[in-house]
Amino acid sequence: MTLSKDIIKFNSHTSARDKIFRIVQYSSRLTLWQLTHGSGNITGDNIDKLRKLEAALGLSRKLFRMGNVIDFVHKTLDALSTPNSMLKILAVVSQAFKGLWLLMDHLLWVRKVELIKVDLAFWTKWSLRAWLVALVSASIADTIKLNILQRKMDTHQKEQGKGLPLPKPLQVELHTARMNFWRDFCDMFIPLGGLGYVSPGIGALCGTVSSFIGFGQEWEKHISPFQPSSTSPPSSDQTGQKVKFS
Repeated sequence: MTLSKDIIKFNSHTSARDKIFRIVQYSSRLTLWQLTHGSGNITGDNIDKLRKLEAALGLSRKLFRMGNVIDFVHKTLDALSTPNSMLKILAVVSQAFKGLWLLMDHLLWVRKVELIKVDLAFWTKWSLRAWLVALVSASIADTIKLNILQRKMDTHQKEQGKGLPLPKPLQVELHTARMNFWRDFCDMFIPLGGLGYVSPGIGALCGTVSSFIGFGQEWEKHISPFQPSSTSPPSSDQTGQKVKFS
């Protein structure tokens, strides 16, 4: 009963439902790639159904995001108050280009439902480029944040000793930063695949992985928050080396 209540509660959030649809969308795209080996000429009932499912989910998710460009405008303005100058620049670029990507995404949705006529290939390409810039900026910012947190962890271990656990707020920050990095890093391969820089199959695989990471983050946000460990982290003497994020 508890699990069913958790699922109902999770499904009541629009952002959470979007993560479920995203998993199905990119899993369908990955399965299509595997079945067709990247060729659009291969047909069949199951393949046609998968194509329709992937297209329908993609179109639905575009509708869910309608109007979210305003949120990114506010996030861009909020990023101007970031104390760290490098993180400020990266955050402004990331949020601004996400807003630009979403604006073009809205245009693509209107075109796909045939309300207006625009060059679909042209705007799709520029939408992917804007998304790529946003994700690259976000990934660099994630790496800087991880390095800052790594230094905090090293300082804490030097002052308090390696046998003591890290403060719970620091553990939460580390967990969040790591998940954000892997989500943004994996997401980068989606526009890279769409623009032809990597195989679309790699883009679909990375999109599936990042979708599961995003699902996990939403689950932690709404259902089961991350629980920091009460035991000490492994020291460099135990692991043989320290983890560096550079």
